[in-house]
Amino acid sequence: MEHHKVTLPHRVDDSMAVWEEFKEVSIKYECVSLGEGAPGMNPPQFLVDAMIESIHEGFNQYIRIMGSPLLVNKIAEIYGKKIKREVNPLTEVIVGVGAYTLIGSILLALIDPNQNEEIIIFEPCWPCYYDHVQISNAVYRSVPFKLVDGVWRFDPEEFRKALNQKSKILLLNNAQNPTGKLFSREEYQQISDILKDFPNIIILSDEVYEYLTFDGSEFIHFATIDDNFNKTISVFSGGKLFNATGWKVGWALGPSYLVKAVATVLNTLVQGTNSPAQIAMSKSLEKLTQKGFLGNDDQTYLEYVRSEFQRVRDYMVKEINENMDLPIKALKCDSGYFIMVDITEVIPQIPKRYTESHDFEDLQEGLFMPDGRIPNDLAFCRWMVVERKVMMMPNSLFYYKDSLYKTDNYVRLAICKGYDLSVKAILRLQGKQYQ
Repeated sequence: MEHHKVTLPHRVDDSMAVWEEFKEVSIKYECVSLGEGAPGMNPPQFLVDAMIESIHEGFNQYIRIMGSPLLVNKIAEIYGKKIKREVNPLTEVIVGVGAYTLIGSILLALIDPNQNEEIIIFEPCWPCYYDHVQISNAVYRSVPFKLVDGVWRFDPEEFRKALNQKSKILLLNNAQNPTGKLFSREEYQQISDILKDFPNIIILSDEVYEYLTFDGSEFIHFATIDDNFNKTISVFSGGKLFNATGWKVGWALGPSYLVKAVATVLNTLVQGTNSPAQIAMSKSLEKLTQKGFLGNDDQTYLEYVRSEFQRVRDYMVKEINENMDLPIKALKCDSGYFIMVDITEVIPQIPKRYTESHDFEDLQEGLFMPDGRIPNDLAFCRWMVVERKVMMMPNSLFYYKDSLYKTDNYVRLAICKGYDLSVKAILRLQGKQYQ
């Protein structure tokens, strides 16, 4: 059958290609995957029970576009306490099909596609931001993180230089993916002070890991710094909060003029979010912080999740730094689903064939380093997939395709897969068989 050639518009690069490559070869080589941020922990039983109950109660049809009144009221109550202000549930809260869709809707709502408006992002960062920037027809501008004494930091002067009269949105990610960095209060104050010279910039704060901090670290909401609530829209993930990422429920809160603009776009795209899941989460939010989870009177569900993730983080960092036959170094994360591993010293040991084509697709825009070579971190990940049967992600993918700051001496490992699977992965990385 003859197919007609159709010219399709180019709205966004094919950023899925490398991810799909690693998924395919991970299956081929029967790998343990530390690539994706899908948690190995199941949602709490009280959420599952609430979902079943909500379905039986008849919450199966379309629901209010901005979110179920039951859920937005609960969100306003809980997050109002966190950001220390009263939140109007009907005008300052919106529920969407996961944080991902909300972020995209926010950019579509706030960026004028004909004005070359700019979005400022700290790099390295979650690659999906680049897709959202492209599809909103914004101009991308980045500020680099640099590792200083084991801590990811930015230069306030570099940040200031990235801003201009075309700057429209500052996209913050706290805790930051892939580095696991938490912004300190001092850093947020520096950002806020600089933004006073650019009063028209809107802040989009992606805070999906706000509950998952380690070592007693403090989580700071940017909306609580100075008067920034009035120009900040903060995004959260019910899926990550409850370890139910496939349910695709997220929410955002901010001043009503921003939330209303987002609601218009979200209505056009999805016309509402999963009804029974919203009701289930509205019934379950308060239970996240109630003592007695798993019969332990001293621990809440969120405390349990935090302790399990930190347990995996500590185990992986220790084993990588002390018991590897390869000279690699793990960096501790402050929060989130991932750790970074420095591969600088092992790069000379990477077999040459992993810097060339074999099972892999190389002809992708933005894949190569500025000097035209295959990134070292991509070659290292290929090596580990084939010879150690462990999948991880190269850090060079976490930069915009033509970024001036792209580096290729780190890889990202997920710590969200559960302790047993993490042990299996580490033993494989150590060249041992899993017992």
